[in-house]
Amino acid sequence: MITGTAMIVQSGGPTAVINSSLAGLIKTICKQSDMPVYGAKGGLQGLLSNTFVRLDMLSEQQLNKIKYTPGALLGTCRLKVNEQHLKQIIDTLKALNVRYFFYIGGNGSMHVAHQISAYARQSNYDLYTIGIPKSIDNDLDSIDHSPGYASAAKFLISCTRDITFDINSYELPKKVTILETMGRNTGWLAAACSLAASQQSNCQQLIYIPEVPFNMEQCLESIERNRNNNRHTLLIVSEGIRDKNESLIASDNVLFDALNRPKLGGVSYTLKQQIHQSLGVSTRYIDTSIWQRCCTSCLSMVDVEEAYTLGVKAWEAVQKGNNNIMVTLVRQESAKYIPVYGTVSLKKVIDIEKHFPIQWYDQTLNTIKEPFSSYLLPLLGEDISSAQDYFLDATVNI
Repeated sequence: MITGTAMIVQSGGPTAVINSSLAGLIKTICKQSDMPVYGAKGGLQGLLSNTFVRLDMLSEQQLNKIKYTPGALLGTCRLKVNEQHLKQIIDTLKALNVRYFFYIGGNGSMHVAHQISAYARQSNYDLYTIGIPKSIDNDLDSIDHSPGYASAAKFLISCTRDITFDINSYELPKKVTILETMGRNTGWLAAACSLAASQQSNCQQLIYIPEVPFNMEQCLESIERNRNNNRHTLLIVSEGIRDKNESLIASDNVLFDALNRPKLGGVSYTLKQQIHQSLGVSTRYIDTSIWQRCCTSCLSMVDVEEAYTLGVKAWEAVQKGNNNIMVTLVRQESAKYIPVYGTVSLKKVIDIEKHFPIQWYDQTLNTIKEPFSSYLLPLLGEDISSAQDYFLDATVNI
């Protein structure tokens, strides 16, 4: 191995378990070497402003707490990287003799990691670059599921269950409630809410995901059908749903983020106005916004342990000579859920989004099919299933 130092950067939106990967990586490096380990404060902005913290100075007790602490403790940002940024980053890494660069993030972050790796090679600088995945949207390719997704899904299942209890408390009038989830281009988070559905409830779920064009007329017809069947309607919508022309449903006065992407959020309010105007039905909306990313009360222990292990595997990958890769996991084909860890080239990950499987979605009923629950349930941990034993089913009337 090359003698040098390590640098860790967190990037993109925070999650409930991004620090779990951080803790696993730091602990493993410190156990197997005596090299200095730096953390960039504020993501790439820390690299560009020379703002660092020594992570190898953290105690084991501190690392154990970090493992279970949601949010990006190093700080994060979104930045569109250009060649001048890359040159400045490599110059900074050279000055600190950083030979091991770890980037914890989602799709955009893996692209940046690949750019940094390529620029280092172009500059004839020996640098091991390892991507560590995280994404509540679960849209990273070449991995069974992204760390952060299970905990966010668990939060949304809990929200949906609680909202359903509230809705079922009222017999009349039959209302419409809209729950908005994150999900720029994918419906994994909205789909998770289906695990709180019940066919016997007087509240009918309708789920809308970005992978399928949203049809307002069909949605209104479904609401009317529910009312005629004496049922409330719970609309669950991904923030990024679009119509058949690929236009965002919440498209008025769209702003753009640092990566020149439309800032999403607000589709639930748009739908509320359209439904009330078209049907005159009492309608309310709930936007879970950033709450779903870092909820402390809905941590999935499976999510925590897998994120932590991916941090461990990142250092092990370096020791095996891997470079310009992302650590990943796949699901072993067996009756029992078993994750198998490995690596994949960053070239195979970047610029690809993993969409929700259309075959798992009923486009006529706007519901999620059974194979999805088999996919998600093992990731939530035993606590979510055992907790259900302490609640009456939402369909029970006393």
